[in-house]
Amino acid sequence: MSDASSQRLLQWIDALRGGGIDVHGVTARWHPSWPESLMLRGASVTRLLPPPRNNWNEGQFQKHVVAWLGHHVDNYDSIYVDRSDGLLAAISAKASRWRKPLIARFSLDGDTQGVAKGQWLGPAAAADACRRCDRIIAPSAAAHRVLISQGIESQIIERIPDWVASHAPRTSEARAAAAGSLFQVSSDLVIPARTELIVHYGTAEAEQLKPVVTAVCDLLDRGASVRLWTLGGGSPSVEVHDLVKDRGWHREILQFDGVDDLEEFASVADLAIVSNPSVAYQFSALMFLQSVVPLISVDGVETKSWLAEGQTNKH
Repeated sequence: MSDASSQRLLQWIDALRGGGIDVHGVTARWHPSWPESLMLRGASVTRLLPPPRNNWNEGQFQKHVVAWLGHHVDNYDSIYVDRSDGLLAAISAKASRWRKPLIARFSLDGDTQGVAKGQWLGPAAAADACRRCDRIIAPSAAAHRVLISQGIESQIIERIPDWVASHAPRTSEARAAAAGSLFQVSSDLVIPARTELIVHYGTAEAEQLKPVVTAVCDLLDRGASVRLWTLGGGSPSVEVHDLVKDRGWHREILQFDGVDDLEEFASVADLAIVSNPSVAYQFSALMFLQSVVPLISVDGVETKSWLAEGQTNKH
């Protein structure tokens, strides 16, 4: 639950529960030792096997989700699918028999986290998977236009931009407190005096992250007093680790996995870098911007969409 899309979804679950709506999440159980059922922020969660790591498992996972819904659908008022992919197509093919409103999120973010290779749908196929839905959430004008261009009726499309509910305090006192809290979590999370902190958050391929790391190494070679923390990107990249080691800056450039709370990092960061806008503009980039953290972003559809629509203040 540390990637930006999960943060976005968790925030929405919080908002729904705050409005008095009960939520039950169904997701994959990525390891057999994990419990099948749990409570997360007051919402019930069921995790099903097999984890969809490959095309065959993805097909089995979709069957199990559809079967679970068939057994439990009478307990709920509606079904929401957070991504327009093969799972949505499988659910929508059966949804008419359940007679429950089906809602899906359609975006152009290209986020393939947790999707088996070969299962990701292009914009046209993803829009087609939405065709049987009662309502479709489009987080951007570009996504809205694609749905219309694919013949989706405009009256079932709801424009709900991705958003961040809060921001991180950045007063001197708040930054000092956040730095102290982070150091308590790990002694590696230390910011030396008169050192600028650069933060990169979220899943990113090695080829996306390497230019960021190389640029910071170049700054360090020139005597800049900076540190780079890459956060919540999954297992540390061997390629990136070797690059940092070869350049001799392994104490100044660190990779951390499993980060699921950005507020303290947003309090202490002097600069945020986005190399993966398809994921980051769902939550983390907006969190940094709303917290008035200077941000450098790779160009992309999501960046252009946000700049055009001005979802938050631009910094």
